[in-house]
Amino acid sequence: MPGQAGSRSIRAALRPVRVGTRRAACGQTRGRVSRAVVLEEPRRFREQAFPLPQVGDEEFLLRVELVSVCGGDPIEYEGRNRKAHYPLILGHEVVGRIDAIGDAAARRHRVEPGSRVVVEPYIACRVCDRCTAGNYQFCREGMVYGVTIPSTRLPHLWGAYAEYLYGAPGARIHLIDDSVPREAACLTSVIANGVRWVRTRGRARVGEAVLIMGAGAQALASVIVAKEAGLRPIVVAARARHRNKLELASRFGADVVVDTTSPDALAQILEALAGLDLPLAVDATGAEEMIALAISALGPSGRLVLAGTRGGLPASLDIDGIVFKEIDVVGGLGQAHDTELAATIVNGRRFAIEEMMSLTLPLGQADEAIHRVIEGRDGAIRIALDPAR
Repeated sequence: MPGQAGSRSIRAALRPVRVGTRRAACGQTRGRVSRAVVLEEPRRFREQAFPLPQVGDEEFLLRVELVSVCGGDPIEYEGRNRKAHYPLILGHEVVGRIDAIGDAAARRHRVEPGSRVVVEPYIACRVCDRCTAGNYQFCREGMVYGVTIPSTRLPHLWGAYAEYLYGAPGARIHLIDDSVPREAACLTSVIANGVRWVRTRGRARVGEAVLIMGAGAQALASVIVAKEAGLRPIVVAARARHRNKLELASRFGADVVVDTTSPDALAQILEALAGLDLPLAVDATGAEEMIALAISALGPSGRLVLAGTRGGLPASLDIDGIVFKEIDVVGGLGQAHDTELAATIVNGRRFAIEEMMSLTLPLGQADEAIHRVIEGRDGAIRIALDPAR
């Protein structure tokens, strides 16, 4: 079976390389270690040191420059993601520099030691039926940096809450210009989510209106992509609890920002459309009331992209509204195939993406960073961890 073949292939490929002829070309790793913050079990971090692996022909080693706390990291922290396996090194929104790389990997990725890159979360086995069909985000191995691979699996460094990240043969990387602030660079995968939800899954067309639900990092990324794609008007609907998020949405290109706590929020959205039907809505919240508002605002044959997750909790939908208006409802998982375009946006520097990074803490304060995200302190949009501090 394709899935079984993929399992054998990836297990063979990921065995740590102990001998070979490529170590001198790739850089010496023998005797060096990486500090990492390990989530040993839900709600309990512990710092550990792991030996750096010697990279094989199709592997690489990334020295982490900065990693941001994804909105999904608290779900793993609290033990609410059934795909997570502990002990776990969190972290997949990362930028860094290639420290060592095998010859085949250098040719395939067109990089060399010292290259500044971002790494996609998904690791493809490249042989299962889903990978060969182009859907590597659904690879049957289910390997995702910072989410599904325990740190007990060699070579340990499967998450970016560490000084180094191991680059597996099926990893995908993208070049980032040295001029890009690290706070913007590590959010490339977040921008890629916006690309996937607005352009790929949402099938946006130039000149269309779009409604974006929420004002967190994922919603703001969607605003950036909508602006880059020539959508208009761009309407953002969110709670006005933290004005900094709404102001940033406007600076990134939102034409109208609606406070969803207002009793006439729907009327404000419809007014912004100037009598035209709303063709596209992207929900980045997962909140029932926000999804209901989006369904009410969409016109006939509208498209609704659901990108917000709920940590396994069920949600009710206005089925009648979906049926009567023949709304297309699609899920938006993540950035598969869309990160290269996102890197182009980030490298282009048209948007001050780094303004989404509210705070940077030392790696050892991962627990503090996670709790700031969970509690929503001070209207923080994204918090980063710096392994060098």
